[in-house]
Amino acid sequence: MKKLVLIFLLLFSTQLVFAWGQNGHRIVAQICYDNLSDRSKIEIDEILDRYYLTQLSTWPDFIRSNKNWAFTFSWHYTTVNSDKTVQQVIDAGNEKEGIQDVMEAIEFMTLVLKDDVKATQAFENLMKENNVESLANSTKATALAFLIHFVGDIHQPMHVGKNRDLGGNKIKVMFFSEKESLHAIWDTDIIEKQQLSFSEYTLMIEKNQAANKARWEKDKVKVWAEESVELREEIYNTLYDRTNENGLPELSYDYMYEFVPRMEERLAAAGYRAAFILNSIFDN
Repeated sequence: MKKLVLIFLLLFSTQLVFAWGQNGHRIVAQICYDNLSDRSKIEIDEILDRYYLTQLSTWPDFIRSNKNWAFTFSWHYTTVNSDKTVQQVIDAGNEKEGIQDVMEAIEFMTLVLKDDVKATQAFENLMKENNVESLANSTKATALAFLIHFVGDIHQPMHVGKNRDLGGNKIKVMFFSEKESLHAIWDTDIIEKQQLSFSEYTLMIEKNQAANKARWEKDKVKVWAEESVELREEIYNTLYDRTNENGLPELSYDYMYEFVPRMEERLAAAGYRAAFILNSIFDN
């Protein structure tokens, strides 16, 4: 029965909207899977059991409806205010106990997948203390779902956000005449505006971005966050170039022309980098 419920959530909960949206996370997961070595695919398929990586990639957002998983909610993002650097945020986090943000969560889940005894025990204890069950009764499947999801999250510029506007959640804009938050635009709306299935969009992105794989895949998590901060600042700096009578930014075709290519780069980079991590774990 529990597996049936899980399958239902993974396949049919399309009304929920979260970071990168379902299609964004599935694109990242598919690019990742397409770039795994044969040995890595065998290992990961065994962890996945009957599921696909694209299915598991959205699970960390679905469980946010369960308050017992609240201990993971802050793992989906990091806050880098304009007066701070990513390195300063990393240093501050290192002085605190527990997982502070998405950067630390990625490192932690990587350790779990590497069979690090201390990290695995800590993760299992966290789930037990908070009365939650692992995904498909597997600690590794749970860690894999979180890892692929968090690598996607950190490449979404609003998930490396500013505290004052909650990563763009407080900023209201008009997107093709519909009022939305800036965060939601980057989570879902720009992707959905392409009117492509995740599989169609994945093929297009991989074809256009393949030449960038080698220069992206070996970068460290810190660099991923710094890239998101850089793109975030570009987004903020041009946001009010065109406004309506109420002072709200008007985002339309010109906005899509400017930022869709940047969004596609972030999705591709996330997929290639996730594959690099998994290959380093399972094909070493």
